[in-house]
Amino acid sequence: MFETYIGTATGVYRLGRAGAQPLGLQDERISAIHAFRTASGDTVILGGSYGNGLFRSADGGRSWRPVGDGLTASAFRTIAPDPTRPGALLTGTEPGRIFRSEDEGQRWRELDGIRAIPAYEEWYLPYSPRAGAVRNVYSPPGSGSRLLASVEVGGLLDSPDDGLSWSISAIGPNDDIHHITGHPDEPNLLFASLGYAALKSRNRTPESPKLGGVGRSRDGGQTWTVLHTDYTRATIVPPTDHGLLLAGPSPQVGRMGRIEVSRDAGDSWELAAGGIETPMEDMVELFQPAPDGSIWAVCSGGRLLRAEPEEWQWRSAVPAGLSTRVEAASFLPA
Repeated sequence: MFETYIGTATGVYRLGRAGAQPLGLQDERISAIHAFRTASGDTVILGGSYGNGLFRSADGGRSWRPVGDGLTASAFRTIAPDPTRPGALLTGTEPGRIFRSEDEGQRWRELDGIRAIPAYEEWYLPYSPRAGAVRNVYSPPGSGSRLLASVEVGGLLDSPDDGLSWSISAIGPNDDIHHITGHPDEPNLLFASLGYAALKSRNRTPESPKLGGVGRSRDGGQTWTVLHTDYTRATIVPPTDHGLLLAGPSPQVGRMGRIEVSRDAGDSWELAAGGIETPMEDMVELFQPAPDGSIWAVCSGGRLLRAEPEEWQWRSAVPAGLSTRVEAASFLPA
């Protein structure tokens, strides 16, 4: 029904019945990937490396070329369709910037209003010398030209005008925003995945409110409720069941994670962890919906898992024998 392309610590692979086919860039750590078909039927793959720039293949991975036109960042965290402009693409990077392409990823333009935010100079990452990371971009359904973006460690970016101007805010006491998403049928219902880091200007003390968890807003982001305080990088409302909310919290960064599901927008939770250990050896970095309705989980230990909603029986999505670390995945309907 669909093709799966993965970005790994050793380049790009296509997954299929015959196993994992290497598609090049084996010397690159590919931390973001997006595959799509052009109007002529050609398969284009964009592979964002973690430090060496963006690469583009116009022939399904047989050949690659570096893309630098308009890009001022070298480490890529997300590449996805622009939710406000049909046919356009957005990419989020380290340092924390967003770029848009309107020619299938060949040239890019920075949404430079982000760097005009006074707080931009405060952004940082605990594990990188680069200042902040844009981990995903989201637009609430029916919101027109509104864009939201998660910044680790910086806050929640908000643009009312398709990326021309931006503001940024915390979610409760949290500036460490790993993911922003929402409900497909309720534009004002938003969910954010929250981490443990804080901007230095917060001057936190042992008495300060706990950080981390899943943030929920019922008014489009004006006010937030933090549902729990475990470190969380991933949440998703499954496209096949809008009554569910899936999350991957962990009490420790990168390990001892679990997968939980809520049937009441986060008020209560139950394990959704069939087929895997709890606590996990790692934790979920990102949930992604596949075209067949299954949910895939990219994990911090390099695993790639998949399960069906309601069943939640997780199994490896990577063919036996592929030992590389998975960092990103993209689906292309057949």
